[in-house]
Parts: sequence; structure tokens; C-alpha cells
Amino acid sequence: MTAYLITACGAVFLSVVVSFIIPQGKLSKTISFVMRVVCIGILISPLVKLFTISDKEFDDMVDYDYVCEVYSENQSRSLEEFILKEYSAQSECTVNVVWNGERFEAESVEVCLIGSYGGLADIIYAYLEDADYINITVYEKSQ
Repeated sequence: MTAYLITACGAVFLSVVVSFIIPQGKLSKTISFVMRVVCIGILISPLVKLFTISDKEFDDMVDYDYVCEVYSENQSRSLEEFILKEYSAQSECTVNVVWNGERFEAESVEVCLIGSYGGLADIIYAYLEDADYINITVYEKSQ
């Protein structure tokens, strides 16, 4: 609180000193206006802190486990749709997404091809590897 008061008094004092030093004319009005805006900004700065939220408070409000679960479900469904569209193969996919403290990332990917598709498992594995997935498992399960 004392730092705020010292800053506010300093801004007002600087404004008074500048108003004595500046010459009369058009420039005087502009400089006076700028100094008033600076003083008002300093005086209302504590009010801005009332409307800000800290990172700690934000992290406490977010349920990262739920977000990871929903993100995993959506990624899994999207991968199943991609395999069906691109390779005409039925599959069950599981993409595990985790929050590492800074960002969401895929921890592992499991693709179960329903039926026998020959070398498709190797092709899908290579595709997922090129897409920078890690801990990839691709296998076929007969019907």
C-alpha cells in the first residue's frame, strides 16, 4: 500500500513540475493531457488487480483430467473415422491424451484393426509414427 501511495504522489508531483516547465501554447495542452492520463492510470491501477485472475487460480478452476478424457475420446473417434475413410478398414482406436503441466500431448496410441487386412497394420504404424505419435501399438483382431 505504501508503494502505491508513493507512486501516486510521485506521479502527481511530476505532473505539477511538468505543468510549470512546459511552455504555453498548443504543446502545453497536449503534454498536460498526457500527464493527466498517466496520473489517472496510476490512481486506478489497484482496480485492475480486482479483475485479473492468476495462473494458480486458473489452474485450480480447470479439471485437466476431464479435458484429457474428452480430448482422448475425440482423437480416438477421429482416428477411427480416418482409418475407415482412408483405408476402408474397421478399427477400434484408443488415443491417450495427458496434460504434462504445460500442454496436452498424446501419451500412447492403440489401433485394433477388426479383421485381416494384410500389411495395413504396418502402413498405419508408419503413418502414426510420421505424425509424431509415441508408444504406438497396431494389431489385427479377427472377427
